[in-house]
Formats: sequence, C-alpha cells, structure tokens
Amino acid sequence: MRIIARLDIKTGTLIKSIQFDGQKKIGNPYEFALNYYNENIDEIFLINNTGSLYDTLLEVKIVESIRSKISIPIAGGGGIKNSDDAKKLFNSGCDKIVINSLLYESPKTFSEIVSIFGSSSVVGSIQYDQKKDLTYYKMARELTGLNLDDTIKKNIEFGCGELLITEINRDGHYSGLSKDLVDVAKSFKEVPILIGGGFRDVEEFKDFKNYISAIVISSSLHYK
Repeated sequence: MRIIARLDIKTGTLIKSIQFDGQKKIGNPYEFALNYYNENIDEIFLINNTGSLYDTLLEVKIVESIRSKISIPIAGGGGIKNSDDAKKLFNSGCDKIVINSLLYESPKTFSEIVSIFGSSSVVGSIQYDQKKDLTYYKMARELTGLNLDDTIKKNIEFGCGELLITEINRDGHYSGLSKDLVDVAKSFKEVPILIGGGFRDVEEFKDFKNYISAIVISSSLHYK
C-alpha cells in the first residue's frame, strides 16, 4: 500500500480546506514536497485546489521546481479543461494527472485526454458524501447525480487508471478513514482504489493495507 502526500495549492501557496470549504494558508509547497520526499513518501499529488471554480490550472513552475528535486511519481490536477492543459502538466514533470469536474462537464474531452495519454496516466477523483451516498464535483459544490457505485463505474467506463475517493464529511477532521471503502475496493478490483479524507494515525494502516492501493493524506502530514 502506497502513502501519498496531497498538497492543495492556490496561487502558489500550500493551503488546506475542511470539507472542501475555506482555505487556510500553510506554507511553501516546494518545501513541504521536499520534506515528504526526504521522509520517503511514495508519491505526491499536487492539486490546484480551486482550479475548477476559477478556471485556473496548476502552475507549471511549481511542478517544475518540485520535479527538479524529487524522483518519485508526481500527479497534478485541478482545473484541467482540455488535452493542452494535460500536456502542460506532463511536460512540466507530472507522471499522472488527476481529474474530477471535466468528466461531468465535458465527457468527450475527458475521453480524448485518456486516448492521448493513456489510462495509466489518469486518476479519476471522486468527491463522496457517505451519509447521502452522493458524489460531487467543483470542490463539492455540484452534484454528479450519481451514487458512489455508479460514479466508480462511470470513471472506469471512461478509462481512468486509478480512482481517488475522498470522503467529504471527514476531510480535515482527523475522524478516521471510512472503513466502508474497504468493501468498495473489494467490489471494484479492476482498478486501483486510493482513499482520502479524515486520516488519523498509523494504526489505520492495518485496516486498509490489504485492500486499498494507496492512502492519500494532507492535514495529518502538514500539521504533523
């Protein structure tokens, strides 16, 4: 099981929201990424936190500066609107891209990106409200109209090579990862499942290590 550090970035600054709402400034994403790399993290996700809301793309210079110092996989996302946006991120040093809103706003464009860059290069991001069994996009502002199972099926149908499921209500609360996602991972073995939202401590690893491909962590790492 991989451990992935998620760095949410807005206008060049590392931030952290709670339940996808409000952003607290934390520091320099380059410094945090380098620290996690030196601490042997498996991967780093660089996410332009409000990209889908404000039509902005993850800054290429941030990816380039981080890539220049680390050799582990980097995934970049947030605000990807077309294949040119995806190409910019790949050219700047990303190994994969993370996409959420585009699948619901322009499925055809999403398919084009997968066909150009390959399924293994695309991580489908799912924003999930477990209480309602509904999924969202645009920083959890817009409903997809689908439950979790159907959202996963849609992402698989469109060729996502990995799926990141983030539980909205747990995000930033250190309330523990949702153990129900183990059953989800068992049901969809055809694609690696990554989970995030509410990670509390290393004791949780034993509940997920045999079923989940990766745990994606932000607050617990940033605030140590």
